[in-house]
Amino acid sequence: MSAVALLPPEVANQIAAGEVVERPASVLKELVENALDAGATAVTVSIEGGGLGRIAVTDDGAGMGPDDLALSVLAHATSKIRSAEDLLGVATYGFRGEARPSIASVSKLRITTRTRGAAQGHEVLVEGGAPAVLRPAGCAEGTTVSVEDLFYNTPARRKFMRTPQTEAAACLEALVRLAVPRPDVRFAFRRDGKVVREYLRQNDPVARVREVLPDDSLAVLRGSRGRLSVLGVLGPPEKARSGATHLMLYVNGRHVRDRVLLRAVAQAYGSMLDGGRYPAGAVLVEVPPEDVDVNVHPQKTEVRFSPQGGVFEAVTSILREAAANAPWTRAAVRPATFWTDHLAGSAPVAEPPPRDVPPVPPQRLAPPAAPAVPADPWARLKPAAPAPTPYAPPPNKASPQGPAEPARPSNFGSFAVARPLAPKAPHDELGGATFAALRYVGQLKRTYLVCEGEGGMVLLDQHAAAERVTFERLRAAWASRTVAMQPLLVPERIEMTASEVALVEERAADFAALGVELAPLGPTTVAVRGVPAMLAKADPQRLARDVVAEVAKQGNDFSKAVDLVLATLACHGSVRAGDEMSVPEARALLASLDAVDFAGHCPHGRPVVFSMRWGELERKVGR
Repeated sequence: MSAVALLPPEVANQIAAGEVVERPASVLKELVENALDAGATAVTVSIEGGGLGRIAVTDDGAGMGPDDLALSVLAHATSKIRSAEDLLGVATYGFRGEARPSIASVSKLRITTRTRGAAQGHEVLVEGGAPAVLRPAGCAEGTTVSVEDLFYNTPARRKFMRTPQTEAAACLEALVRLAVPRPDVRFAFRRDGKVVREYLRQNDPVARVREVLPDDSLAVLRGSRGRLSVLGVLGPPEKARSGATHLMLYVNGRHVRDRVLLRAVAQAYGSMLDGGRYPAGAVLVEVPPEDVDVNVHPQKTEVRFSPQGGVFEAVTSILREAAANAPWTRAAVRPATFWTDHLAGSAPVAEPPPRDVPPVPPQRLAPPAAPAVPADPWARLKPAAPAPTPYAPPPNKASPQGPAEPARPSNFGSFAVARPLAPKAPHDELGGATFAALRYVGQLKRTYLVCEGEGGMVLLDQHAAAERVTFERLRAAWASRTVAMQPLLVPERIEMTASEVALVEERAADFAALGVELAPLGPTTVAVRGVPAMLAKADPQRLARDVVAEVAKQGNDFSKAVDLVLATLACHGSVRAGDEMSVPEARALLASLDAVDFAGHCPHGRPVVFSMRWGELERKVGR
């Protein structure tokens, strides 16, 4: 081994740059934060070549004199703290003094600045970590920092950068995250000479969030516990998205990625959110500076709270209480008749049963000849036919007393077996039978299919079963590149982040191979023009958002994301819990399960089937 030696300053700065300067968006974040710390009320960001060619940040802040300017490009030079004790109450974005020297070591840096009331300004130039050159310069009050040819002297880093479109989108997202908690500052974003986005000054963060996320369904949730306060501007649960990409979290105005706060938001929504989904919007938490440690991550995107559990409990309870009065919560409250008539045990008022069906005495309930339709607690709210008594089976749709009820359009016709069933081995869960051999009995809670086999009773989760069938068919079609696309008569416009729009542009061919046709319409707008034909009844907007989010999570290797994306598609195009299934539809689904490579679980890992042997059932009832 060679002898121990100190690294040259330029090498040490390049190593530090690897932690601080990850991509152009990281540079933009550090420079804009410095501008905000300087008291700026207007910040303009200009980028060229996705930020790799040039990034310029201009502000109207306090500016710097020549002595401070010369020190500002040296490592660990800062005006924010003076001792270790100051770290306990940091109230500024920056405090380490690492950003500017780290950026200067991997780029060509120029800082031009003039303090308020000064006769002239000064500029400093640093190229690739070389000694700084300081000289007088004419400029407006404030500071302009220009970073050119990022990573020009570290080609190994530069080759890992994405396309200019993707890097530019990441820069715009970084600026948006900085703009949300600072409505008192005007932000402008220019890309290759054109103004792409501009946020004017607002009165409060709520207005800024609504400007960033133009969604009328966002609700304002406020509350406080002692010295901790929470402001949430969040969307309804039905618009929740996979992953937390569209949920912005802030602690004392600093954008963070914190699992504690994510879990608190999910807990506040409770059972209204599916696992892994989070609402769109922003949550701004204010805590005493001494109760939060921001010196955890090189990019200051992670924090630690002093009373970790206390913060979690406080944020959860505040958001939960505030959400109880949100417009989308009040709209979902069921009528009082549901609780008084259904849960309390009293049945809705019903007219006499049909003449051809005699009532069955309550003490002896005879099994109906056909599967009974579950009582509808909303019957009195619907202009429907008279409801039967609780003990009478529903009237026969084909009764000679009147014309047959028109057949409703089936949502589950895709389960009809379109090709001969391949021979399948018996399933152990079914007592040695196949699904098609089961006798369908009925539907339970509009969620579970009750079947009878030779060996016992079988329950199937209708959504998990349908999801498995749809997934296998989608996977087979994708492997042969024959996924049929159903064009939409009227394309649907959806709002996405700039990085997602860039991803749509880059992966358009891959999405088309999956049967999803997406087209960018603007920096943050995408048009959904087509969906897979076998998923034509799915919600195009939610389907497109979840598919794009799944591809974004998997990174550059699309082949590794295919099964996860297909599973997401299958989930959208399958029978849901709560959907009513007719007898032919249920039987078609059972037969379709025998035609796929069934492993007992849906593509997301949930079990499809549960069985109980006759002997076990008899033991439970004491026979």
